[in-house]
Amino acid sequence: GNLHDISAATSLWGNAVTRGGEIAVEKKHAAGRIDGRMIKLVPMDPKANVQEAIKGYNSLVSSGAIAVVGPPVSNIGLAVAPLANKAGVPVVGSFIDPRVTVGEDGKAQSAMFLMQPSSVQYSEIMASYTIDELGLKKIGILYDQSNAFAVSLIKPYIAYIKEAGGEIVSEQVYTKNDKDYKTQLAKIKDAGADCLYFPNYIQEAVLVTNQSKQVGLGLPIIGGLDFAPPFASLVNDPEAADNIYLANNFSEKEPQLKEVWDIYREKYGEDPVNKVFLGYDQVLIIQEAIRIGGGATAAQTLTGLPQVKDLQGTTGVLTLSPETHQPVGLSMVMFKIEKGEYVDLGRYVPEKHK
Repeated sequence: GNLHDISAATSLWGNAVTRGGEIAVEKKHAAGRIDGRMIKLVPMDPKANVQEAIKGYNSLVSSGAIAVVGPPVSNIGLAVAPLANKAGVPVVGSFIDPRVTVGEDGKAQSAMFLMQPSSVQYSEIMASYTIDELGLKKIGILYDQSNAFAVSLIKPYIAYIKEAGGEIVSEQVYTKNDKDYKTQLAKIKDAGADCLYFPNYIQEAVLVTNQSKQVGLGLPIIGGLDFAPPFASLVNDPEAADNIYLANNFSEKEPQLKEVWDIYREKYGEDPVNKVFLGYDQVLIIQEAIRIGGGATAAQTLTGLPQVKDLQGTTGVLTLSPETHQPVGLSMVMFKIEKGEYVDLGRYVPEKHK
């Protein structure tokens, strides 16, 4: 099953992840079957809506899905988790809120698996780069307080900054339907911040980037994964998409991307974005779990997933922790956006992660 937004606000993500998953399926078909069967990726469009996602997951289970890829949205991941745990049909996604994979009791959610760094890991990478590499110690923060994804990237970042001797000089919030952030940005500017930490969705990132220039913020922006391509191309003024830092899952210079990159270019006539490779690796992990589990049933796939180890994916070498159902030891590639162009700064790992 494929539970990604094909329409609605997050369709940029959903379509990219879906295309990546489809390429993985097509490659496997060309190489041969799994357990004597052909793979089929059945799409369900949650439309960025929790209730639609619940209906979609239940429909996939009823139709005989052995596993589900997606969603990338933590709010939906949190809603689907209890259903997946009960049904025993595993979900492999990029929902980075650790609550999606680890319950309040500290134990792994039995059927939920994350295949990229969690929000805690990502936040600490960004916080370490902010203070240890860029030397920025007075931080302004702006985030959507109604969004689990954004909130999950705030607390670990703040904790790391404070522990390292930094200061949060202004913490500003907004809600889902807000489109004007100039008041909050002005407050951050007046607080004497050295930079803005803004780990939010791509649509809001575009608006904030444009409005930052309008209010004369003039600060580096420390962003999340949603500042990866196609973000810079969506900003109306390339001059505004400048002095922005992010960590991405990969660099296009890395050799393990080439085959999938070339297939995508030939098929769609454009360069793939990072979500394509996340989708590819999600299906790759499920294929490996089927092999480890010894067959193409939900139960066998669920048995295999916590045992996935040292699997070469497009986003790195993938190992899933049996304790947390999160990846182990994944580094990330730092980028700086300069006047709309992405500059590769190399892979980065905080000292505490080594």
